[in-house]
Amino acid sequence: MNVRIVHQTRYHYPETVQFTPHRIYLRPREDTQVRVESFELEIHPRARLLWMTDPYENQIAVAHFQEASDEIRLHAEIEVSLRASNPFDFILEPHAEKYPFSYNPFERKALIPYLEVGSPANCARVLPWVWEEFPDLPGQSLDLLTRINHRIHERFRYQRRDEEGIQTPDETIGMGTGSCRDFARLFIEICRQLGFAARFVSGYLYAPPDGSQHIDNVAEGAMHAWTEVHLPGAGWRGFDPTNGILANHNFIPCAVAAEPKLTSPIQGSYYHNQLRIPSTMEVSLKVESVPQPVTSQT
Repeated sequence: MNVRIVHQTRYHYPETVQFTPHRIYLRPREDTQVRVESFELEIHPRARLLWMTDPYENQIAVAHFQEASDEIRLHAEIEVSLRASNPFDFILEPHAEKYPFSYNPFERKALIPYLEVGSPANCARVLPWVWEEFPDLPGQSLDLLTRINHRIHERFRYQRRDEEGIQTPDETIGMGTGSCRDFARLFIEICRQLGFAARFVSGYLYAPPDGSQHIDNVAEGAMHAWTEVHLPGAGWRGFDPTNGILANHNFIPCAVAAEPKLTSPIQGSYYHNQLRIPSTMEVSLKVESVPQPVTSQT
């Protein structure tokens, strides 16, 4: 199946400003399930576009703007090929089947950034919430993760937030509401406090129009966020607490990182001779299947 993505972002400023180089995380990450067939990016004002790979192996377009402007416009048209897959099609290493388990020394060394727990000032309510929801933790690693993932979906109410920033785990627990990025951040913290390596993912979500596969793109028109957990024998596996399911081939990642702020789709700054110049942002996003040509039989 092929999917077409049309992503437009516009930043507007009340006066002409100068821009630092902007990093653009809009190109999907390719793997055995996702292949980029085409990627076209248009930018205004004029910019020299250079490509690089960051430490998390994200493919980044770096825009070096050549003139000042009162706006930035980005228009990306992407087509990807998605290979259908079963998100449960893996076999854990025997020592990782039961919870708790330990990563081997080589894995742990590579996973250190993804095991770092948050500050007690922002994450003190995480484990008490887990104990309240699960007085007896499931003894199987995958069962534990899937049940927590689904429980976040059940217990918290989705609320779209267009402003920048991510709620702390304690804020999400206290308010009982959040956006997809807030739920992903909460799930990451739960995983890390329980000893699982976890990272933040930003990307696109294709929701089949027939409502199948239990996928609801509640953030339609915006990028989606979910979590990946590293499981010995299975590698990085996606969990989407917004929908309460494991991520399958309809989840199209663009950026992964240990910290959510490092996956923001567009990262950069602007400056002016005045201290403060406000800005506004408009985003539109369409993710739809590409009709397959009908072949005639003779």
